Amino acid sequence: MNTPPKSIPQLNNDLLSMLAGIDRADHWLQVALSLAHNHLEYADALEQQAVSKFSGSELAKVRRQFEALHGDHQQTNNFPLVQNILHIAKNIAIPVPVEECPPINTIAGDPELARLACALKQSPQFRLWLIFLQMVRNTNNNCISLVDLEAALPQNGLKVSERNLRRWLHRGHGLFWNVTGKFVFFAGYKTVSCRLVKMAVQRKLFDLISTNRPGKRSMHIDVSGSLQQFEANVYAAWLAYRENPTIARSTLSALFNREPRMLRKWDKLAGIEVISNEAQYHPQHFTDVPEHAYMYQASIDIGKTETRFRRRMVNTYITPSIKQHHKRGQSRRMFRAVTEYLESIQPTGNCEQGEGSNALTGGLKPTGRRYFDNGIKARRSAKRLGNRERYIVLGTDTHNRTVYDYAPDGIQRTVKGEELPLITQRHFTPSPVYARDVIYA
Repeated sequence: MNTPPKSIPQLNNDLLSMLAGIDRADHWLQVALSLAHNHLEYADALEQQAVSKFSGSELAKVRRQFEALHGDHQQTNNFPLVQNILHIAKNIAIPVPVEECPPINTIAGDPELARLACALKQSPQFRLWLIFLQMVRNTNNNCISLVDLEAALPQNGLKVSERNLRRWLHRGHGLFWNVTGKFVFFAGYKTVSCRLVKMAVQRKLFDLISTNRPGKRSMHIDVSGSLQQFEANVYAAWLAYRENPTIARSTLSALFNREPRMLRKWDKLAGIEVISNEAQYHPQHFTDVPEHAYMYQASIDIGKTETRFRRRMVNTYITPSIKQHHKRGQSRRMFRAVTEYLESIQPTGNCEQGEGSNALTGGLKPTGRRYFDNGIKARRSAKRLGNRERYIVLGTDTHNRTVYDYAPDGIQRTVKGEELPLITQRHFTPSPVYARDVIYA
């Protein structure tokens, strides 16, 4: 039995709903303008959809583009609707893969600002502020009623009682927003950033802002679930923004102001894969070998071996796919505002502004790039900056550990898989296996 062809109103509704399902605003605009150019009868409906895709000055620009289509009286419509749709589909950019699309309850936010809020124990208020931020983006109005707020929370996957909501609003008053009667006045990105940085300075938590400050490209952070789940999502978004870094657990503990055991819980909640790393030391670099390194015999030629050291390094953290916003927005302006505020603090130097690695506060300091994909990049860095701590990745061993070569001068001297089995190391004794027993005896 053949199905009857769709009527024109039904076809219009299907086409408009398909366009409304395009997530990225730039992709939607490309398709909508092409369709409105070929079929002017769709222009009004598409202009109404633009309100949910754009806001502020961008919305005004889009409306001017649609008005220009209305003013053009020389519109030609020589092709049928189906052919025009196929012609438009050829010009659409390659869509974003499914795994990179943000979930329903994600909101784009500064990962460094989110990290700072979690470190200052302001996670409940910051999650509420992110929901405020999304509402302001949609309505372009920084005044929100409490009724609209209570209705928006379940839509973002957040279940909270009236008592906790009142508590969050009270604790965030003057920091994230201002509550007056039945309305909440939203505090902007710049204001919240400076206030949180000021709070970190007042609490003398300089490690939170000495090397990492707000003003970065936004990441899509999932705001649903429990409070611990939200903090784990912030932790995962920060690691994804840092492009799956190789970083010490102690450094992460200082940046998030949490104990390592809590970071391990976040790893499990956010589905973060932790990869162990090890570094190999050539005899030319024995003076830099730490005490916890162990000795091994390396095969350097046929029938020739050499004593070298290997040590456990910091871990690499691989996060699930988290989408990053395609535009920087006001992040550069926020970074300059935070830097200007820190430079105005008296006495200067408490936050290590302008000091770099020469700061004497004893906290976190910039280290520069340490890990390189190949020896060419490492040698270029050494030629420009001189000898410093550098590691060249060699590959993954049989235990799924990433092996690095310690190369402060950028020259690779060890290779992956050079370690001989213990059964072939007949002259080896189990007692002098640590660097502190061999080098520093």
